[in-house]
Amino acid sequence: MIDIFRSLQKRTYLLLLILVSFASLQAIPPEANGMMTEMGAIAYINESDGKDAIYVRDAASSNVIFTCASGNVIILTPSVSYDGKYITFVVDNGRNQKTIHILGPIQKLDNKWQAHDLEVMTVRGGAWPVFKDNQSVYMSMPEQTSISNDGSSNIYRISSEEIIKISDNQGVSSHIWPLINPTGDALIYRNIPQTDDMGYTTEPVKSVILNLESGSSDKHFVDQFVYLEQWTSLGEILFSFRDKDQNGNRIYALYNPESRKTREIYRSKSRQGALTSDSKFLATIRPVPEGSPQFDIFVTDLISKTEINLTQSPRQSESLIGWIR
Repeated sequence: MIDIFRSLQKRTYLLLLILVSFASLQAIPPEANGMMTEMGAIAYINESDGKDAIYVRDAASSNVIFTCASGNVIILTPSVSYDGKYITFVVDNGRNQKTIHILGPIQKLDNKWQAHDLEVMTVRGGAWPVFKDNQSVYMSMPEQTSISNDGSSNIYRISSEEIIKISDNQGVSSHIWPLINPTGDALIYRNIPQTDDMGYTTEPVKSVILNLESGSSDKHFVDQFVYLEQWTSLGEILFSFRDKDQNGNRIYALYNPESRKTREIYRSKSRQGALTSDSKFLATIRPVPEGSPQFDIFVTDLISKTEINLTQSPRQSESLIGWIR
């Protein structure tokens, strides 16, 4: 009888050990909750019932604040406003019609993230909308009145009532990746010159900072192949170099447009990038495992170098949007 009792004790202990081990694998690491409490909340694209959806995630939980109408519709090039209260994005129905959305103000009510969805306008082509105000955006778009598109694009201010051209590429380049500064009076965008039939161009690739009040502009990143990621609340521009280092890492850096000085902040086999308002935490997305088509969002404390895998999701096209404040 004693042997039987001891055998049952061992089996019970083993079962409890297995259950505890399984629970520890499923639980969010304690350092993740600690970092999220300090950082705030982050927005990203994931999947909900087979459809593209926008999530907001904080230390407590995650909530869906927008879901596409069907599995054939996708969310493209979203961005967060400089105050962290609005998300602008494009919804593509696959028929060359794209609807511009403004989602916000984003707020937590009764422990649940919520936001109002405004459909600004449906356009033919275009991407990278950035928030101007709660009814309009700046966005890269081809000429809407032309039936044929020559591949060029300009920056437009778009509201439910009008479309106003802000930049002028003179038909020889594309203006893409606009970012707005924290005070809302300047835009930076990439000027990508079109090539001739032989693949050559007489103009260098560059970025242009456009003063929205005076209309004056100046050039930055001339002949440098970079991706514009974010105009931070501290007035610096987060960017990454197209060319990777010898270990295959992408280099992220901050650029001060006044002093024109650059300082490197991070290297990793990742893409996209979003900094918190104090520039302490950097979020990126990375394939897991390396070389996999599946991506997770990683957050790095740039001071302590602590890093967490935030989402741990099998979603193949998971995409980072930015930080909510």
